[in-house]
Amino acid sequence: MGMIKKNIGSILQHIVIIVATIIFIFPIYWMVATSFKKQTDAFTIIPQWSFTATLDNYRAILFDSGFLQLLFNSLIVGVVSTVIVLILGITIAYPFARYKLSGGKQIITWVITLRIIPPIVTILPLYLLFANLGLVDTFLAFILMHVFFNLPLATLLLYGFFKDIPGELEESALVDGCNRFTAFFRVIFPIIRPGLVSAGLLSFIFSWNEFLFANILSGPNVKTAPVGLNEFSTPVGILWGQIAAAGVLIVIPVAIIAIIVQRHMIRGLTMGAVKG
Repeated sequence: MGMIKKNIGSILQHIVIIVATIIFIFPIYWMVATSFKKQTDAFTIIPQWSFTATLDNYRAILFDSGFLQLLFNSLIVGVVSTVIVLILGITIAYPFARYKLSGGKQIITWVITLRIIPPIVTILPLYLLFANLGLVDTFLAFILMHVFFNLPLATLLLYGFFKDIPGELEESALVDGCNRFTAFFRVIFPIIRPGLVSAGLLSFIFSWNEFLFANILSGPNVKTAPVGLNEFSTPVGILWGQIAAAGVLIVIPVAIIAIIVQRHMIRGLTMGAVKG
């Protein structure tokens, strides 16, 4: 009887996993399929499961729309802001995790609350600030904005990683003749590398996919790929095939990076439990 219940439970678990996987994968499948459809097939009321594939949408995206420049803009903003976030996150999280600074926990809590604030609340003050500084429609505005929103998350993750590392490791390095700087890079840095990968990848993904502030701060000179999707909604109609093709191009870089660093990503997410 116990074996039957165990088998039934295992079957139900597999069914739930299969259903959840289908629900997760289906929108991606539909986007990829739509990217190969003609406009007439993509715009039908009844979904077309069988259709003649075409590369016209990708030709329009790659050679006619200038969307590649928008992808390049997103790459610049994502990479630069992620590097800055990691550098600042390390400099904030490390001293608070390693030393008993006065009010350290309160400051870390305050940093975390910055990420809890709904982004829509800060749109107006940030826009007015950037407008007064003449930074609207510039890469600097995009980078600063992404750093502002991704830094609390990276700080929280890195704080947990540093708390997991025993202080005796640094003490041993200091005894062997290292100073604080060399002890950090020779001992601590290799250990937290998976944590850096996790924090960096999450920051890059959030930056790469960010639409709300990018749409507000963008103009004719600087746009990112998510904002560029608006251009395929014309007064004549919505170019669903080209939107889907552009969406595929947006997903591919993040998917490739995630596949390459998935081993470090999984390890990093499991080692960074924040301690009290």
